[in-house]
Amino acid sequence: MSPRLFAVAADTEELLRDLLGAHLDRIRAGRALPPLARYCHEAAAGTTGVHRLAFAVDSYDELRTQLEAACAGEVGRIPADVTARRPKLVFVFAGQGAQWYGMGRELLAREPVFREALLRCDRLVGEFAGFSAVEQLRLPAGKARLDELDVLQPTMVSLQIALTALWRSWGVTPDAVVGHSMGEIAAAHTAGGLTLRDALKVACRRSALLRRISGKGALATTELSPAEAQAVAEASGGGISVAGENSPRSTVLAGDSDSLAALVGELEAKDVYCRVIKGTVASHSHYVEELREDLHEALRTVAPAPTRLPMYSTVTAEPVPDAGLGAAYWMRNLREPVRFAAAVEHLSAAGHEVFLEVSAHPVLLSPMRQTLEDGERQGWLLPSGRRRAEVRSMLTSLGTLYACGREPDWAALSREERADALTPYQAAVLEAARRPRPVPVAAGRAVSA
Repeated sequence: MSPRLFAVAADTEELLRDLLGAHLDRIRAGRALPPLARYCHEAAAGTTGVHRLAFAVDSYDELRTQLEAACAGEVGRIPADVTARRPKLVFVFAGQGAQWYGMGRELLAREPVFREALLRCDRLVGEFAGFSAVEQLRLPAGKARLDELDVLQPTMVSLQIALTALWRSWGVTPDAVVGHSMGEIAAAHTAGGLTLRDALKVACRRSALLRRISGKGALATTELSPAEAQAVAEASGGGISVAGENSPRSTVLAGDSDSLAALVGELEAKDVYCRVIKGTVASHSHYVEELREDLHEALRTVAPAPTRLPMYSTVTAEPVPDAGLGAAYWMRNLREPVRFAAAVEHLSAAGHEVFLEVSAHPVLLSPMRQTLEDGERQGWLLPSGRRRAEVRSMLTSLGTLYACGREPDWAALSREERADALTPYQAAVLEAARRPRPVPVAAGRAVSA
């Protein structure tokens, strides 16, 4: 059975306890219970108040167990005063590293909004890059090309845009956005600074150019502080540079393979974590300079618009100025260090407390936690997906967002009798039916109409 979100609310803590107890008594009795989807929808839609509790369940047995824990006071809660003030929400778009084989398949099969958004992206990826992102998500690990940069990045951007569409359909919209490296593309579209067409153009053409510098350098992730990383760079004689500052205790270095290999050995001897990242190029370093002119030419038709909500740049750590997302910005995004920690600090200082990572698997929650803890700031950090638990992880995060004062669209979440939640086989048939049919041409070849 697919997971569902059980959520209840009341005006006082005592009333909430009574409500939870009543639900537990009814489920223990087990008589004339409706389908779980209907039960959860009626529970959520029928209550209001700032004292809230929510959790994902996939059976009545699990719901009973969760309710027993809640009635015993064993479930963590968001304070009612937090719910009442509805803290500001940031969508955080990850860069590379969140991918896994099988990502997106559960959502493609179950969530029509996600599927339709991904198919819209897919048509543009096909136009700009000549492959299908949806097909790549469906292929087994041995056949998919997700280890190729110019396939992975457009696919990940498409998936992030589809996740955003699903969140919006559930009634969850951000107050601000931020993106880590490649993640700035989906952030820019979400903020209204790029059309869907321009966002996928940036993703496809930028990643295609990056293939030219494959093998000319590498990236390494470390547990060095920004100051320590800068000292390493200065001592390297130009062989290493700082490519990113993820948190007060996490940085990324770029350099030639020999210099980074030697550094890994030196830091391991001191029990400091350092690992060369496989399958990447030395972006955010001097290695991308040779792409400058061609990138400007490839993106010269991109027509940015003023963002409709704040987009905190990880190039400058400040909100992007009006219509500031043209070709020149995307060269800076590729060339300059990723100032993710500083952007999170500025978002927190501006009053944002809830950070929802938009990715196939969380990779930025730990750096964000370190950054907030270092500044002694409060925050709630949530994923939009986890390996082999896509829908459940989203619903669990939605439950926390509900407890933080967000008001989901309960009707959109209730699909007890909807026919558009497809099996994986049905979704594959639908996808095939929507593709252009091949048209025979001379010499026995076929092209898309």
